[in-house]
Amino acid sequence: MNKHTSSFQAKMKEQAQQKQKRAEQFFVSLAAQLILDEAFFEHQREKLLVQIDEALARNDYKSFLELSEKYRRYQDN
Repeated sequence: MNKHTSSFQAKMKEQAQQKQKRAEQFFVSLAAQLILDEAFFEHQREKLLVQIDEALARNDYKSFLELSEKYRRYQDN
């Protein structure tokens, strides 16, 4: 094996490692974003449920209908 082949192989190995590192960073970032999105979604859903319960307790039919409409997007999840 000559000097040029060894140097080329080292460069290719370094590039492969950098590519792997970027891929790992991407997936860690994606996982973090998905976790944050899910937490925010659940927080909003729970907040809306509390508001619906309060509207029911006050016998506020109009608010109940408005809040129920907003809640629809959370029902399938």
